Amino acid sequence: MVITLDNYILFGVVMKILIIGGGPVTQELLKAFESERELKRNEVIVVEIDPEKADEISKAFDVVVVKGDARDISLYESQIASLTPLSDFDAVLALTDREEVNVFALTIARHYGSAVRLARVKNVRVGEVISKLDLGVPVIVPTIISNFIKTYLQTLLQPRLVGEVDDYKVYCITILGTDKAVNKKIEELQLPEDTKVLFIFDGTKLYVPSKDEVIKEGYLLYVLTKTQDVNLISKTFKG
Repeated sequence: MVITLDNYILFGVVMKILIIGGGPVTQELLKAFESERELKRNEVIVVEIDPEKADEISKAFDVVVVKGDARDISLYESQIASLTPLSDFDAVLALTDREEVNVFALTIARHYGSAVRLARVKNVRVGEVISKLDLGVPVIVPTIISNFIKTYLQTLLQPRLVGEVDDYKVYCITILGTDKAVNKKIEELQLPEDTKVLFIFDGTKLYVPSKDEVIKEGYLLYVLTKTQDVNLISKTFKG
């Protein structure tokens, strides 16, 4: 089922999104949109080759489901085009577990001029090809996971500088069970005036916390500060 809505929360227009593949990644994405009440603010079409899985998605989410093989070019030129021309999609997300399918979908989307094209890939080489041919943005799953794990390990004992913005520095800090900040609200830490917890990664999502956010063991914090002394940052969060 499809529902055409009036406004998209960020830009004041409806976002038109085509998702190739109805597997776990797609379903988690749809759940995330749904939990934020954003699914109803967009027009979403999901292409799924498995009839049973297609029916499950159609029943579970407020999206249009097209049953078919994403490797079949006529699917894009007929079934999908009859709903929304490919050139009108704001985003095409190729999220199947088969890289050749994802690359093909991006190629078609690029040909028709879809604005944002993103593909899930496992192989770094495939990701490099996607980038070099300007097919879209490769999301290389093993690389993303390994980079997050590396950041966790590098910031277990002390903050690590990851970037600078004008006079501000951005540090990453992993919170351990014995740290000063664990189980405390951000406002209880009495941070210096020029220091803010910019983002938190809790293992499932990266988000901007409120001052009432309770910092838990295992959280990865992104801290924005003007402070030059890394030891002061470490003392503030780790004690």
